[in-house]
Amino acid sequence: MKVFKKGNSLAGLSIFAFLLALLVIASFAGCEAASLIPVRNKQTPIDNQERIAPDATETKETENEPPAQTEPDPIPESPRFYYPLTGLETTESASVSRPVAVSFGNTSYALPQFGIGKTDVLLEFPIENGATRLVMVTTSYASLEKIGGIRSTRKYVSDVVAAFDAIEVYAGTSDVSASVLFEGRDTLDYLTQNLGSLCYRDTSRIMPHNLMTTGSLISSEIGKLGYRTTIGEGYTAPYSFPAAGERIPAGNEPASEISISFSATQNAAFSYHSETGVYVRSQLGEKTVDGIDGSSLSFTNLIVLSSDCATYESESGSEFSLLLRGGKGKLITDGTARDVLWTMENGVFSLLDADGNRLCVNRGTTYIAFVRVSDQNALKVIR
Repeated sequence: MKVFKKGNSLAGLSIFAFLLALLVIASFAGCEAASLIPVRNKQTPIDNQERIAPDATETKETENEPPAQTEPDPIPESPRFYYPLTGLETTESASVSRPVAVSFGNTSYALPQFGIGKTDVLLEFPIENGATRLVMVTTSYASLEKIGGIRSTRKYVSDVVAAFDAIEVYAGTSDVSASVLFEGRDTLDYLTQNLGSLCYRDTSRIMPHNLMTTGSLISSEIGKLGYRTTIGEGYTAPYSFPAAGERIPAGNEPASEISISFSATQNAAFSYHSETGVYVRSQLGEKTVDGIDGSSLSFTNLIVLSSDCATYESESGSEFSLLLRGGKGKLITDGTARDVLWTMENGVFSLLDADGNRLCVNRGTTYIAFVRVSDQNALKVIR
């Protein structure tokens, strides 16, 4: 029988007890360590996900992207303004300026006329004795230092002038028109209205072709009489213009040399200059010039209209009149010609194309002539 010694048994028990104590202490230490883990290392709540920085790859790609390109705000285009009778660009104030219409004599004694080169529209009418009246319709008169020689008007002349909303400047009327001319119209009549300060006599010329005025004298009389100086609200010219920078289509007839006959003793001729796109006017075999600077009278558009007419006797002698019933005509521009129509209804003068639509003309100055419908050869297109 094997006998254990007491000393060895106690030693074994002591070692076992020591190891058991270590295990108990270690288990308590582990629990304490777990309870001391900081809250920031725990999982972030879902409602705070947007505060989490993107991962490194996503951040790097974002940093390398070029900044977004933004288009600058467009600069608004400045408004453009145009003369109502020429369609040419001008200032805002000039675009609404009311024109004047000045009657010029047109015999050999009346040449050259002064200031006529500033015309926007030049009207030519037959009158008695085979002569014609030239009427300058313009908004560019204020700075002119000499305008003339100024002559009388006619009822039918005033009717057409009214269609341009113009203040008419003249010296006297025929007997037929005197009683009705002033009804509802703004006029500057040197004689009938007794406007002695409107004109002066040029002693270097013979009467009655020596009556002159100036732009400042006209402006002064307009101010005294209180006439409106801007075009009427809703006013439209007898014709229209193409869009800025465009031209109307060519006509179906070539027309570079034009002759217009008003009577056996009075005619006008026009020659087309392709380099400038204008027709230069001649009369009595010589170019028509402005007496101020000698510049030739030229036009972008020529319009020749046939009209009924009548001659009758009055107390002052034989009277001639255009009846203004409308009719046919020609538009000549850019070296070509086409058929047009015209009407005068309720005082409204209108120019129409062959289909009856409002006539479109090229931007620039315009010459309008009235000829006798009975004269089949009044307009000749030479080539």
